[in-house]
Amino acid sequence: MKDRSVVPYVALHFAVFLFGSAGVLSKMLVVSSLLLVFGRTLFATLSLIPLLLVQREFSFRAVPKTVILCGVLLAVHWLSFFAAMKAAPVAYGLMGFASFPLFVTWLEPWLFKEQRDNRDWYAALAVVIGMIIMVSDTGGGAGATPTSPLAGLMLGVFSGLSFALLVLANRWQGGRIAPFRLAFLQNSVATLTLLPLVLADGGLSQISACDWWGLVLMGVVFTAISHGLFMYSLRHVSTRFASLMTSLEPVYGIGVAYLVLHEMPGLRALIGCAIVISATVAVSYWHGKAH
Repeated sequence: MKDRSVVPYVALHFAVFLFGSAGVLSKMLVVSSLLLVFGRTLFATLSLIPLLLVQREFSFRAVPKTVILCGVLLAVHWLSFFAAMKAAPVAYGLMGFASFPLFVTWLEPWLFKEQRDNRDWYAALAVVIGMIIMVSDTGGGAGATPTSPLAGLMLGVFSGLSFALLVLANRWQGGRIAPFRLAFLQNSVATLTLLPLVLADGGLSQISACDWWGLVLMGVVFTAISHGLFMYSLRHVSTRFASLMTSLEPVYGIGVAYLVLHEMPGLRALIGCAIVISATVAVSYWHGKAH
């Protein structure tokens, strides 16, 4: 861990809570995953401009290529994440995404020439077993179909992979860019990446006023603030500790989904959740202790 101050850890914790709650809000909005992500990144970008003007950091000059890569990865991550939220009860998509720390521990040693821990393979096996147990329970959550849990879980896994690549790319570029400017640039790239698809889709005119306000909330609170806090925390804590904390996202998300949407996973799904979370927490703990 890089910083003894409690502020980065509180910021990371709150960011993870917002990440987990965003999936619940997405299920309450009657828009496609494409329009949801476009609206989210657009309003996040716009909301960060005043802050950057005050901080005198509003600039598109000297933008590293890694920022462009991160923006594209951000768009891919959120598209797959919200597609998972739409395909199944919240728990399934979130637990698929919870595989993200495993992808970090597999890829980080290869990208940064670090030693690999053989225990990662046992954790990976535990995650697979947990997911199989989850998929075997098709009775949890309102609105599920016999095929929706698997679709939600697989989309969540892909979302976890793309998010792991995003975190590692952010580590690769280091702390050369201020957190909120980095969030602004990445959301700008994501918005521009999705713009051609949105124009071809032609669904913007069909969004209701209520859903527009939901997109504003998603962009400002659940994206601009959460993304900025997460980027800030990564400059002061290790990537693996951030992975450990991010493992709490499904816990927050499932809890909020139960309170707001009355989605309660079945017993087997909860057992699978516990196995997946335990494995990802163990992996993050092993690597955090080693560093």
